[in-house]
Amino acid sequence: MPSRSRALGESNRWWRRTELEIGDQLRTARHVLALTQKQVGMAIGVSQAEISRRERGRARRLAGRDLSRHAAVVGLKLSIKLWPIGGGVRDAAQARYVAAFVARVGRAWTVKLKAPMPIPGDLRAVDVVLRSGTVCVAVEVITRLADLQAQVRAAQLKARDMGATRLILAVAGTNANRAALRALWPTLVNSFDLDTRRILAELSAGHDPGRDGVVVL
Repeated sequence: MPSRSRALGESNRWWRRTELEIGDQLRTARHVLALTQKQVGMAIGVSQAEISRRERGRARRLAGRDLSRHAAVVGLKLSIKLWPIGGGVRDAAQARYVAAFVARVGRAWTVKLKAPMPIPGDLRAVDVVLRSGTVCVAVEVITRLADLQAQVRAAQLKARDMGATRLILAVAGTNANRAALRALWPTLVNSFDLDTRRILAELSAGHDPGRDGVVVL
């Protein structure tokens, strides 16, 4: 609970800073178009006082759709993205699988956990990065297979942007995950080595497994 409380506290502080920044951007954009607060309010059906509160970062309640409409009227476009940062409910289970994976193969590699992207402003991180010489293995630990295609694509993009030479998907060996993998086996086999025993043996020996792979923990 303490780490979760800290994450919530930080999210509140982040949102307060963001509200002020959004307000500055809305006000500046309105000035560029030579619009009054009353004109903007009439265009989107809110009072001049509400426009003033938004520009000062003091809006009592502001839904994403309302902010998008406000932004459009002053010539802006709203963009929102969500990034995993840790502290969520899944972390305890995921941490166990990360620890199990590293304990099995990590001795032969330089290991970094939650390795951030080498791109300024990019908040993504790779669960485990293994390095040895010129080989860089990005490992994404998946505790629950939900939308496998989306999960694979997200992992592949992380590996690419990390500059990894190899991607390994380490999947929790639950019955549901095993069933999902069996169902999707034909679509995976062309892109991934699915031989868990071989991949783990190669990694344990400090060797590049030669292909991207899926291992079941």
